[in-house]
Amino acid sequence: MTGFDDFDLAASTVTGLVSAIGPDQWARPTACADWDVRAVVNHLAHGNAKVAFWAGAGPPAPDGDHLGPAPVEAFAASVAAARAVLAAPGLLTRQVTTPLGEVPGMFLVHMRVNEYLAHGWDIADATGQPTDLLPDLAARALAQWRSRFAAAPRQPGGPFGPEVRAGPDATAADRLAAFLGRKAVCG
Repeated sequence: MTGFDDFDLAASTVTGLVSAIGPDQWARPTACADWDVRAVVNHLAHGNAKVAFWAGAGPPAPDGDHLGPAPVEAFAASVAAARAVLAAPGLLTRQVTTPLGEVPGMFLVHMRVNEYLAHGWDIADATGQPTDLLPDLAARALAQWRSRFAAAPRQPGGPFGPEVRAGPDATAADRLAAFLGRKAVCG
């Protein structure tokens, strides 16, 4: 599979989760402290908007509401816009600036896939949808998170909390959520 295959698979899975959110579920709390379902989906849409800035193809994405009155449609549009930026000729091999420093453009694809998986789990968990998301892709994402952030300090206000124990029968997506300290903080 290519990075775009992974992106498309993760994006379509999360778009499906978002599409299945019931009207009474948007305000449900999530495993992310202080974020309800709408805030998690908005965070993903905001991240999608940031892709253009990080790729050097647009201005900074402002904080605030990226979902408006039609959150399902707005989220789907944000995914399509991010993919269009990522598919620009030459982007995947040139250097781009992210919050983690200068990286190849392909790193932006991996960032979005990992965010979709982590926060897709949050959405599924909060809305009663299955959390066993994309087992092979979740296992690879967990390996990436572990290689990049295993030694990173985990503190209040950080992007994720201390790792929690996953049960012996936990799925790959559940192990990823546990590594990211779900039931703690999100970012």
